[in-house]
Amino acid sequence: MPEVSTVAFSTEKSSSPEGIDVKVPESNGTPFRGMGKEELLQHSSKPFWRRLRMICISIILLGWLALIITVVALVLIYPKCKSPDSRSWWQNEIIYRVYVRSYKDSNGDGVGDLDGVTSKLDYIKDLGVGVISLSPTFEDDGNDGDFHIKNHMKIDDVQGGDDALQRLITQAHGKGLKIILDFVPSHTSDQSEWFQWSEAAKFRNDSYRNFYVWTETPTNWKSVYGGDAWNTSDVRTGESYLHQFLHNQPDLNLRSPQVKDELNDILVFWLNKSVDGFYIRNSAYLFEDYDLRDEPKLQNAAGDEYSDYNHIYTKNLPEIYDMFARWRTTADGFMNRVLMADPDPSSSEKEMMKYYGHFQRDGVQLPIRRRDLAPDCGGQCIKDYVNGWMDNLPAGRWPTWSLGDEMTPRLATNHSESFIRCFSMLTMLLPGTPVLYYGDEINMVDLSMSTSETSRKQPMRGLMQWDDTPNGGFTNFSTPWIGIGADHQTNNVKNQSAKGDSLLSFFKNLTTLRSEDTFRIGDYRPAIVDNSVFSFVREFDGKKGYLVAINFGNTAQTRDYTTAHSTIQSKASFDLTTGGSQSFDSDTDVDTSSLALGPMQGVAVSWDYVAKEL
Repeated sequence: MPEVSTVAFSTEKSSSPEGIDVKVPESNGTPFRGMGKEELLQHSSKPFWRRLRMICISIILLGWLALIITVVALVLIYPKCKSPDSRSWWQNEIIYRVYVRSYKDSNGDGVGDLDGVTSKLDYIKDLGVGVISLSPTFEDDGNDGDFHIKNHMKIDDVQGGDDALQRLITQAHGKGLKIILDFVPSHTSDQSEWFQWSEAAKFRNDSYRNFYVWTETPTNWKSVYGGDAWNTSDVRTGESYLHQFLHNQPDLNLRSPQVKDELNDILVFWLNKSVDGFYIRNSAYLFEDYDLRDEPKLQNAAGDEYSDYNHIYTKNLPEIYDMFARWRTTADGFMNRVLMADPDPSSSEKEMMKYYGHFQRDGVQLPIRRRDLAPDCGGQCIKDYVNGWMDNLPAGRWPTWSLGDEMTPRLATNHSESFIRCFSMLTMLLPGTPVLYYGDEINMVDLSMSTSETSRKQPMRGLMQWDDTPNGGFTNFSTPWIGIGADHQTNNVKNQSAKGDSLLSFFKNLTTLRSEDTFRIGDYRPAIVDNSVFSFVREFDGKKGYLVAINFGNTAQTRDYTTAHSTIQSKASFDLTTGGSQSFDSDTDVDTSSLALGPMQGVAVSWDYVAKEL
């Protein structure tokens, strides 16, 4: 039989308030109901109860720990909501590159000027761009070129002088537009005070002598424009100065601490005048070999021209990244300023990525690579162009897409309007900052003219075509400084503004779509990319998702995009097309499982946000 626990009762009497005698049970070593505090403590200190308490406490602690780990894991793996304002202005906006002398003449002298740009700010704002990048406007020596700079701290009188720039900055800021100046630190004009002082220095250790690169024993270096890169002008000493460009553009010696200080002072001078940033020009040529060694010839090179040498001692030297870091520090001392630079077009993608920063030091925010597309550029060409940036882009950096500039043949010279629409849709809806060259929004082409490559007059710098008057609304002067496109009477801003299907109207629709949060800060996911089609998804938590599909081929293409990315919905709404043979209806859903595109046609479609399941 099982043991029966017994409880002995004490014979002692206890008085209750009512006077009733109550017998108190006496413990025989086991806990019982009603025991006193001392007995309860005695039993609770036994090993069994201590172990039981520890087990219970451990279970509770482990449960809390598991709960905390689960919450932290969910926070880390679940998609984070981004703020619509988490990007800087230079990431959100489109840059509009203006060649000032050709944009608008305000005073009737036949040369475009800064007040002319100011008069067109409403047009620029309405176009949907937010940043104006100005060609060089500094005081020059009167020679036929933009980089013959005499004084980096003074605006040339032909451009309106310092007051004109201040008016432009003030009014542009009032309309929410930013202004970026060119910065040319590689050389000056031989008419600048710095060079005159350097040339006249009596002793070689004079500080101004070291402002430029002088030597008694010239190397085999060549000028970019042909001929030797050394010019013997100092008959007193027999020394020659370096000019990697024209003979009257001597190279500054950026190894000189005094030159570095002077260049930094130039930046600070304009930053204090509320300039929003700088475009560093000829940036690959800032330094040359300290020991002035001869450059090796390329294998099988038979000539003695610039192209016959490997420019390892005059171009892309690692010291340029240190200068970028110094100038970035200066710019960062002022709120919300940006630095751009022009990597050498022949540099590899990996070399250009160093412009963003090198050895853990920040460089420029926006390296601007010139557009270099073959006239027959198709799907494979576009894939190489885009992936060359995206596959090499350092973490946390921001790409740029250049549609044109004053050094590159205009898009419309070598490409059809259909291609331009497709290329514009691509570059403006990809993550990155697009750079649009004035006049490309109305399909301007290069002028038909013969010119020297060293001349300021270049085919892609024709007068802006505002209307159908003799000089296109640029000036009332009978003979402006450069010509205007032969098609300006039919192809101009006035005419295109009146047409809903014009290229100008398409650009405005495109910039409006780009302003959506999904495109400004959304994630980028490649979709179908092949020899004809380039497509991608842009998505942002809580906002619409977008599929951008562009056919760069010469034949119609149909693809199933629903299998290309998990968030693409089978039914989507039509947002924008480049135009083309395939029509789209804004009232009818687009079937993304069988989306057809005509030759050289692109489309952007969207769907409502669908929350991701855990």
